[in-house]
Amino acid sequence: MILDGSIQKKIKRENAFKLIIVSTIIISGLVVILAVPGMLSSFLLAFVITYLFKPIVAFLERKGIRRILAILLPFLVSGLIVSAASQFMVSLVTEQAASFQTDLPKYINGLSDTFKKPTNTLNLALLPYTKIDLAEKASNWMQNSASNVLHRIPEWISKLLSTMLLAPFFAFFMLKDGQSIGRNLLAFMPNNLFEVALNLSSQINKQLGNFIRARLLESVIVGTVVLLGLSSIGTPYASILALFAGLTNLIPYLGPVIGAIPGLVIAFVNHDTLASVALVTTVYLIAQLIDMLFVIPLVVAKTVDLHPVTVVIVIIIGSQVMGILGMIISVPVASILKLVFTEFYNHVVDIRS
Repeated sequence: MILDGSIQKKIKRENAFKLIIVSTIIISGLVVILAVPGMLSSFLLAFVITYLFKPIVAFLERKGIRRILAILLPFLVSGLIVSAASQFMVSLVTEQAASFQTDLPKYINGLSDTFKKPTNTLNLALLPYTKIDLAEKASNWMQNSASNVLHRIPEWISKLLSTMLLAPFFAFFMLKDGQSIGRNLLAFMPNNLFEVALNLSSQINKQLGNFIRARLLESVIVGTVVLLGLSSIGTPYASILALFAGLTNLIPYLGPVIGAIPGLVIAFVNHDTLASVALVTTVYLIAQLIDMLFVIPLVVAKTVDLHPVTVVIVIIIGSQVMGILGMIISVPVASILKLVFTEFYNHVVDIRS
C-alpha cells in the first residue's frame, strides 16, 4: 500500500508539472501575441492562411509531392493570383477612394441638410422647453469622424503592410511545423487528460477550418453580388462599397446592416430618384437573400453550434474589448471556449460515473 501510495503521488506530481508547463507555454504565447503591436492581426491572418491551405497541402502530399514543395506551391500560385488581381483592384479602389475623399464634404453637408427639416419641426414643437441642434451635432460628428479616418489611413496602411509581410511567414511555419509542435505540446499533457486534449485539438482544428473557409467564401460571394449589382445600376464607388460590404459581412447579424449604410447614404444624398434608392436597396437585399437562402444553409450552417442570443452577446463583448476585430473573432473564440468547457465537463462526468 505504501508503494502504491507513493507511486500515485509521483504520478500526480508529474501530471501537475506537465499541466503547469503546458499552461505556461500557452499563456506566455498569448501574452506575447497580445502585447506586441500588430502581432495579433498577423497571427490571425496567418491562421486564416493556414486553414485555407491545409486541404491543398494535404491533397498535394497524397499525390506524392514532398511536404515543403506542397506548402510552397499554394503560396506561389496565390501570390501570382493576388499580384495580378491587385494591379487592377488597387488602381480602381485608389481612384475611387481619391474621388470619394474629394466628394466627402458634399455627403457630410447632404446628411446635415437631411437632419435640418425634422430638427426644425421638432424645435418648433419643443420651443418653450428646449432646443435641439441635431443637424449641427451630426455634422460635427461626421466631420470629426471623417477627419480621424483620413488622418489614420497612413497608419492603417503601414500596419497592413507589416501584417501582409508577417502573416505568410508565420503561416508557412504553421503549415511546416504545426503538427510536430502540436504533438510536442500534447506530449506534455497529463496522462489522464491526454485523450481529452487530443480529441479537443481535433475538434477545434476541424471547426476552425470549416468556419474560416465558410465565412471567407460567404464574404466573397456577398461582395461580388454587391459589386455586380451596384456597377450595373451605375452607383458611384461601387468597388469600395462592395469591398466594405464583403468585409463587414464577416460580422454576424450586424455586419450586413453596417455594410449597406454607405451605399444607401450615397444614393440618398445624391438626391437620386426614389427608384434609384430602391434599386440600391434591392441590390443589398438580393446579396443578403442569396447569403441567407443558399450560402449559409449550404456552407456556413453547423460550423458554429451557438444559440443566436449567445452570438449577439459575444459580439457585443468583442466590440467592447477589441472593436471591429473583436466583433469578427468573438464567435469562433466563443465556439472554442464552448468546445473546451463541454469536453472537460464530459470528462469530469465520466470520471465520477
